[in-house]
Amino acid sequence: MERQAARVVVFRYGPGPHEGEGEMLLVFGELYAELSDSEGACLQVDLGGPLLRQALAARKAGARTRFLGRVGRDAYGRVIRRLGQENELEWALQEDGEHPTSLLLGGDPPVAYRSADAYLSPPSESYFEGGRVLHAGAWVFGMDPGRTTAAEVFREGLHQGLALSLDLRAARWALRADLGEVLRPFLPLAYMKADGWTLEALDIRPGELFQWAQTVLLFSEAKVRSMTLFEERDHRLRGDRGSPDEVYGRFLAGVSNGLDAEDALAKAIESGTAADKKDV
Repeated sequence: MERQAARVVVFRYGPGPHEGEGEMLLVFGELYAELSDSEGACLQVDLGGPLLRQALAARKAGARTRFLGRVGRDAYGRVIRRLGQENELEWALQEDGEHPTSLLLGGDPPVAYRSADAYLSPPSESYFEGGRVLHAGAWVFGMDPGRTTAAEVFREGLHQGLALSLDLRAARWALRADLGEVLRPFLPLAYMKADGWTLEALDIRPGELFQWAQTVLLFSEAKVRSMTLFEERDHRLRGDRGSPDEVYGRFLAGVSNGLDAEDALAKAIESGTAADKKDV
Protein backbone atom coordinates (compact mmCIF):
# COMPACT_ATOMS: atom_id res chain seq x y z
CA MET A 1 0.00 0.00 0.00
CA GLU A 2 1.33 3.41 -0.93
CA ARG A 3 1.98 5.59 2.10
CA GLN A 4 0.18 8.90 2.25
CA ALA A 5 2.47 11.87 2.70
CA ALA A 6 2.26 13.39 6.15
CA ARG A 7 1.36 16.99 6.74
CA VAL A 8 4.05 18.23 9.08
CA VAL A 9 3.22 21.13 11.35
CA VAL A 10 6.00 22.76 13.39
CA PHE A 11 4.96 25.08 16.21
CA ARG A 12 7.44 27.50 17.77
CA TYR A 13 6.66 29.53 20.86
CA GLY A 14 8.19 32.69 22.24
CA PRO A 15 10.86 34.98 20.84
CA GLY A 16 13.64 32.45 21.38
CA PRO A 17 15.54 30.61 24.13
CA HIS A 18 14.54 31.55 27.66
CA GLU A 19 17.18 33.19 29.78
CA GLY A 20 19.36 30.62 31.53
CA GLU A 21 18.30 27.72 29.33
CA GLY A 22 20.87 25.49 27.70
CA GLU A 23 20.79 23.51 24.50
CA MET A 24 17.78 21.66 23.16
CA LEU A 25 16.32 18.37 24.35
CA LEU A 26 15.03 16.51 21.30
CA VAL A 27 12.34 13.86 21.87
CA PHE A 28 10.70 11.55 19.35
CA GLY A 29 8.45 8.52 19.35
CA GLU A 30 5.05 7.23 20.33
CA LEU A 31 2.01 9.38 21.01
CA TYR A 32 -1.32 7.79 21.88
CA ALA A 33 -4.55 7.98 23.84
CA GLU A 34 -4.73 5.62 26.82
CA LEU A 35 -8.22 4.37 27.69
CA SER A 36 -8.91 2.67 31.01
CA ASP A 37 -11.72 1.99 33.47
CA SER A 38 -12.07 4.51 36.27
CA GLU A 39 -14.12 4.67 39.46
CA GLY A 40 -17.01 7.03 39.04
CA ALA A 41 -16.65 7.15 35.26
CA CYS A 42 -17.18 4.71 32.42
CA LEU A 43 -13.86 5.50 30.80
CA GLN A 44 -10.76 7.48 31.72
CA VAL A 45 -8.73 8.99 28.87
CA ASP A 46 -5.09 9.98 29.34
CA LEU A 47 -3.51 11.62 26.30
CA GLY A 48 0.06 11.53 25.05
CA GLY A 49 1.65 8.66 26.94
CA PRO A 50 4.84 8.40 29.04
CA LEU A 51 7.12 9.97 26.43
CA LEU A 52 5.04 13.14 26.29
CA ARG A 53 4.87 13.23 30.11
CA GLN A 54 8.66 13.11 30.20
CA ALA A 55 8.92 15.90 27.63
CA LEU A 56 6.47 18.08 29.56
CA ALA A 57 8.38 17.50 32.80
CA ALA A 58 11.63 18.47 31.07
CA ARG A 59 10.05 21.63 29.67
CA LYS A 60 8.66 22.56 33.07
CA ALA A 61 12.14 22.06 34.54
CA GLY A 62 13.54 24.62 32.13
CA ALA A 63 14.78 22.63 29.14
CA ARG A 64 14.05 23.82 25.63
CA THR A 65 12.21 20.79 24.30
CA ARG A 66 11.30 19.80 20.75
CA PHE A 67 9.05 16.77 20.13
CA LEU A 68 8.79 14.78 16.90
CA GLY A 69 5.67 12.61 16.76
CA ARG A 70 2.70 11.62 14.62
CA VAL A 71 -1.01 11.69 15.40
CA GLY A 72 -4.22 11.30 13.44
CA ARG A 73 -6.32 14.21 12.23
CA ASP A 74 -8.86 13.50 14.93
CA ALA A 75 -9.98 14.80 18.31
CA TYR A 76 -7.27 12.92 20.23
CA GLY A 77 -4.58 14.31 17.94
CA ARG A 78 -5.87 17.87 18.29
CA VAL A 79 -5.93 17.68 22.08
CA ILE A 80 -2.40 16.20 22.20
CA ARG A 81 -1.17 19.05 20.00
CA ARG A 82 -2.89 21.63 22.20
CA LEU A 83 -1.44 20.02 25.34
CA GLY A 84 2.06 20.56 24.00
CA GLN A 85 1.24 24.09 22.91
CA GLU A 86 -0.09 25.05 26.33
CA ASN A 87 3.15 23.80 27.92
CA GLU A 88 5.43 25.58 25.40
CA LEU A 89 6.77 22.47 23.71
CA GLU A 90 8.16 23.02 20.25
CA TRP A 91 6.30 20.52 18.09
CA ALA A 92 7.55 18.80 14.98
CA LEU A 93 4.16 17.14 14.72
CA GLN A 94 3.04 15.04 11.76
CA GLU A 95 -0.71 14.87 11.20
CA ASP A 96 -1.83 11.69 9.44
CA GLY A 97 -4.98 11.90 7.35
CA GLU A 98 -5.16 8.16 6.79
CA HIS A 99 -4.40 6.61 10.19
CA PRO A 100 -6.03 7.65 13.49
CA THR A 101 -4.16 8.46 16.68
CA SER A 102 -2.86 5.27 18.29
CA LEU A 103 -4.68 3.77 21.29
CA LEU A 104 -3.62 1.88 24.39
CA LEU A 105 -6.42 0.00 26.14
CA GLY A 106 -5.69 -0.47 29.83
CA GLY A 107 -6.01 -3.95 31.23
CA ASP A 108 -3.97 -6.94 32.28
CA PRO A 109 -2.17 -7.00 29.99
CA PRO A 110 -2.81 -3.68 28.20
CA VAL A 111 -3.46 -3.86 24.46
CA ALA A 112 -1.89 -1.38 22.05
CA TYR A 113 -3.46 -0.47 18.72
CA ARG A 114 -0.55 1.12 16.90
CA SER A 115 -1.71 3.39 14.12
CA ALA A 116 -0.53 6.93 13.22
CA ASP A 117 2.61 6.94 15.40
CA ALA A 118 3.78 3.68 13.80
CA TYR A 119 4.02 5.59 10.49
CA LEU A 120 6.41 8.26 11.78
CA SER A 121 8.29 9.88 8.89
CA PRO A 122 11.86 11.28 8.98
CA PRO A 123 12.06 14.89 10.17
CA SER A 124 13.61 17.81 8.34
CA GLU A 125 17.21 18.77 9.10
CA SER A 126 15.99 21.66 11.23
CA TYR A 127 14.68 19.19 13.81
CA PHE A 128 18.25 18.59 15.01
CA GLU A 129 19.23 22.27 15.28
CA GLY A 130 20.50 23.22 18.72
CA GLY A 131 20.18 19.68 20.07
CA ARG A 132 22.26 18.27 22.90
CA VAL A 133 20.30 15.17 23.99
CA LEU A 134 18.13 12.98 21.72
CA HIS A 135 15.56 10.93 23.65
CA ALA A 136 13.27 8.24 22.21
CA GLY A 137 10.60 5.85 23.37
CA ALA A 138 11.24 2.15 22.75
CA TRP A 139 7.85 1.58 21.10
CA VAL A 140 8.79 3.53 17.98
CA PHE A 141 11.49 0.90 17.31
CA GLY A 142 8.87 -1.84 17.35
CA MET A 143 7.41 -1.96 13.86
CA ASP A 144 8.01 -0.54 10.40
CA PRO A 145 7.83 1.99 8.88
CA GLY A 146 8.33 3.83 12.19
CA ARG A 147 11.19 1.51 13.16
CA THR A 148 13.20 2.49 10.07
CA THR A 149 12.55 6.18 10.77
CA ALA A 150 13.63 5.78 14.40
CA ALA A 151 16.90 4.15 13.37
CA GLU A 152 17.53 6.97 10.86
CA VAL A 153 16.87 9.63 13.51
CA PHE A 154 19.21 7.92 16.01
CA ARG A 155 21.86 7.53 13.29
CA GLU A 156 21.70 11.23 12.42
CA GLY A 157 21.76 12.17 16.11
CA LEU A 158 24.87 10.08 16.62
CA HIS A 159 26.44 11.68 13.53
CA GLN A 160 25.77 15.12 15.00
CA GLY A 161 27.31 14.19 18.33
CA LEU A 162 24.11 14.14 20.39
CA ALA A 163 23.81 12.09 23.58
CA LEU A 164 21.26 9.32 22.93
CA SER A 165 18.63 8.35 25.51
CA LEU A 166 15.92 5.65 25.56
CA ASP A 167 12.80 4.96 27.60
CA LEU A 168 12.96 1.15 27.67
CA ARG A 169 9.40 -0.15 27.96
CA ALA A 170 8.12 -3.61 27.16
CA ALA A 171 5.24 -4.49 24.86
CA ARG A 172 4.11 -7.62 23.11
CA TRP A 173 6.10 -6.74 20.00
CA ALA A 174 9.23 -5.92 21.98
CA LEU A 175 11.09 -9.19 21.83
CA ARG A 176 14.57 -8.60 23.16
CA ALA A 177 16.22 -9.93 20.00
CA ASP A 178 14.27 -7.53 17.77
CA LEU A 179 14.90 -4.49 19.95
CA GLY A 180 18.56 -5.35 20.47
CA GLU A 181 19.05 -5.84 16.73
CA VAL A 182 17.76 -2.41 15.73
CA LEU A 183 19.57 -0.65 18.60
CA ARG A 184 22.92 -2.48 18.29
CA PRO A 185 24.64 0.20 16.14
CA PHE A 186 23.94 2.81 18.83
CA LEU A 187 24.88 0.91 22.00
CA PRO A 188 25.85 1.81 24.58
CA LEU A 189 23.51 4.78 24.73
CA ALA A 190 24.33 7.70 26.97
CA TYR A 191 21.22 7.33 29.17
CA MET A 192 18.38 4.86 29.63
CA LYS A 193 15.25 4.64 31.78
CA ALA A 194 14.09 1.16 32.78
CA ASP A 195 12.16 -0.69 35.47
CA GLY A 196 12.17 -4.19 36.90
CA TRP A 197 9.00 -5.30 35.10
CA THR A 198 10.46 -4.34 31.72
CA LEU A 199 13.74 -6.13 32.42
CA GLU A 200 11.82 -9.28 33.34
CA ALA A 201 9.58 -9.04 30.28
CA LEU A 202 12.57 -8.59 27.96
CA ASP A 203 14.70 -11.14 29.85
CA ILE A 204 17.45 -8.63 30.58
CA ARG A 205 19.53 -9.12 33.72
CA PRO A 206 20.58 -5.98 35.65
CA GLY A 207 24.22 -6.90 35.12
CA GLU A 208 23.70 -6.63 31.36
CA LEU A 209 22.45 -3.04 31.45
CA PHE A 210 25.94 -1.64 30.95
CA GLN A 211 25.81 -3.03 27.43
CA TRP A 212 22.76 -0.84 26.81
CA ALA A 213 23.71 2.53 28.33
CA GLN A 214 26.49 4.33 30.16
CA THR A 215 24.02 5.61 32.76
CA VAL A 216 20.87 3.65 33.59
CA LEU A 217 18.10 4.88 35.88
CA LEU A 218 16.34 1.75 37.13
CA PHE A 219 13.01 2.65 38.76
CA SER A 220 11.12 0.65 41.36
CA GLU A 221 8.44 1.65 43.85
CA ALA A 222 9.49 4.89 45.59
CA LYS A 223 13.11 4.40 44.52
CA VAL A 224 15.47 4.88 41.61
CA ARG A 225 18.87 3.22 41.26
CA SER A 226 21.46 5.08 39.21
CA MET A 227 23.80 2.58 37.58
CA THR A 228 27.09 3.19 35.80
CA LEU A 229 30.01 0.92 35.06
CA PHE A 230 31.74 2.10 38.22
CA GLU A 231 28.96 2.77 40.73
CA GLU A 232 25.39 2.02 41.78
CA ARG A 233 23.43 4.31 44.07
CA ASP A 234 19.86 4.14 45.38
CA HIS A 235 17.75 7.29 45.75
CA ARG A 236 14.36 7.60 47.44
CA LEU A 237 11.46 9.19 45.60
CA ARG A 238 8.76 11.06 47.46
CA GLY A 239 5.43 12.64 46.61
CA ASP A 240 3.39 12.84 43.42
CA ARG A 241 6.29 14.38 41.53
CA GLY A 242 8.41 11.33 42.27
CA SER A 243 6.80 9.38 39.42
CA PRO A 244 9.36 7.81 37.06
CA ASP A 245 8.25 9.88 34.06
CA GLU A 246 8.44 13.15 36.02
CA VAL A 247 11.86 12.33 37.46
CA TYR A 248 13.33 11.14 34.18
CA GLY A 249 11.99 14.20 32.37
CA ARG A 250 13.64 16.51 34.89
CA PHE A 251 16.81 14.41 34.66
CA LEU A 252 16.86 14.95 30.89
CA ALA A 253 16.40 18.66 31.45
CA GLY A 254 19.48 18.66 33.66
CA VAL A 255 21.78 16.84 31.26
CA SER A 256 20.45 18.94 28.36
CA ASN A 257 21.46 22.03 30.31
CA GLY A 258 25.00 20.73 30.88
CA LEU A 259 24.85 18.93 34.24
CA ASP A 260 26.56 15.59 34.65
CA ALA A 261 24.26 12.62 35.15
CA GLU A 262 24.54 12.35 38.94
CA ASP A 263 24.00 16.07 39.50
CA ALA A 264 21.07 16.04 37.05
CA LEU A 265 19.42 13.17 38.95
CA ALA A 266 19.97 14.83 42.32
CA LYS A 267 18.38 18.03 41.03
CA ALA A 268 15.48 16.10 39.47
CA ILE A 269 14.68 14.42 42.78
CA GLU A 270 15.19 17.58 44.84
CA SER A 271 12.97 19.64 42.51
CA GLY A 272 10.12 17.18 42.89
CA THR A 273 10.43 17.04 46.68
CA ALA A 274 10.57 20.83 46.96
CA ALA A 275 7.51 21.23 44.73
CA ASP A 276 5.53 18.77 46.84
CA LYS A 277 6.43 20.64 50.04
CA LYS A 278 5.33 23.90 48.42
CA ASP A 279 1.96 22.38 47.57
CA VAL A 280 1.30 21.32 51.16
